[in-house]
Amino acid sequence: MAESDEREQNNLSRVDHVILVLSGKGGVGKSTVTRQIALGLVEEGKKVGILDIDLCGPSIPHMFSLTGRDVHQGTDGWIPVYVDDTQSLCVMSIGFLLNNKDEAVVWRGPKKNAMIKQFLSDVVWGQLDYLIIDTPPGTSDEH
Repeated sequence: MAESDEREQNNLSRVDHVILVLSGKGGVGKSTVTRQIALGLVEEGKKVGILDIDLCGPSIPHMFSLTGRDVHQGTDGWIPVYVDDTQSLCVMSIGFLLNNKDEAVVWRGPKKNAMIKQFLSDVVWGQLDYLIIDTPPGTSDEH
């Protein structure tokens, strides 16, 4: 566990600000708000990452036309997917890792928590001004 915590600190150490987008209800526009905040910050010249931890309905890849893109493993962890060639905006989502994008993912608390922790510890964000985390709906343990 200590190794995972150390990796998490290292991979997040160059992230200046973290923004969580939360709501207890689903379907209220959390992912849309996440997208709009990210695009606004990029327009201001900021480097931005989006972490889509809505494990049951990861919509961020679709919203940025990234569906079907592959996540690559680097020497220090997963490399997020860049939205364009400027590399000002990058995304990591469970949606990139699912075999069947249309199949519902039904995970219980401990498995969800482990996946979220793995995203936090294993994604190599590099230098970011902002990391925006798009969360699942509800008030469950993963929040």
